[in-house]
Amino acid sequence: MKRRRQCPAIPAALVGCQGWRCQRLVDHDGPHKASYSDRSTMHYSWEGDATSIFGYQTLPGTVRFRSPFWTPQRRYRAGEWTVSLLIALALGWYWSLSAAAVFLVLELFTSIRRAHFVDVGRFTAGVYLVRRDNYPAFFAIGFARYGPETNAKRSGLQVVVGRLSLIVCALLPRDEWSDYQHRKAEREALRKDGAR
Repeated sequence: MKRRRQCPAIPAALVGCQGWRCQRLVDHDGPHKASYSDRSTMHYSWEGDATSIFGYQTLPGTVRFRSPFWTPQRRYRAGEWTVSLLIALALGWYWSLSAAAVFLVLELFTSIRRAHFVDVGRFTAGVYLVRRDNYPAFFAIGFARYGPETNAKRSGLQVVVGRLSLIVCALLPRDEWSDYQHRKAEREALRKDGAR
């Protein structure tokens, strides 16, 4: 199977700029093309090695091809999870299924790289990473608050494991929530009237 490699051509006018290499595949026919990103509204097109800074034109649309599925990061994560599953199977075989389940849940939580939240009405639940310069002891349980002030009202429960913070809390106090819902309904009504 032939590997999908990116064309190495770079327009002379943009040497040193990241992301402006030709986005077509190696050995393609026709001019080279490069875009800012996969959502760009324009792209550059140029012929040959573009030795002149005037040897390109700006055209609408993008020409970025999809990156391969098995990137180095995904290969690393797949290997990491393969080892974790093998450890969980060994725990389940030699000890108990509950130990394997606890290990997998902890492994899942510690592998989180970005925030994930689910909102249900006035409440939200999710996980996020605490900043490196600000995380406390390895394990902590405390209350989430409505603001950074020490006398702010409690809004929910927070559990911190290393850099990972699990939180279940209310988005707004009960008295402010009804006010927020009323303002939201007014905005929706204005939007519907404006759309007509």
